[in-house]
Amino acid sequence: MKNNRMKKKIGKAALFLALLSVIWLLLGMANVAPLLIELPNESSVRAHASIAVIFLLIGSWAFWNEE
Repeated sequence: MKNNRMKKKIGKAALFLALLSVIWLLLGMANVAPLLIELPNESSVRAHASIAVIFLLIGSWAFWNEE
């Protein structure tokens, strides 16, 4: 029970961070906010999209097989 509650907290935090990442990505693509993350051999748009996907994966893990 306690473990499930912790997974939900992690999931909610990850989904919130994913939402912020997507908003930042959209603002960066519109040249309103700077895209700060740089990965070797990747564009900055793709690097920011990867961060959003990672947070979404963590959020989906937290709510997987919820009872």
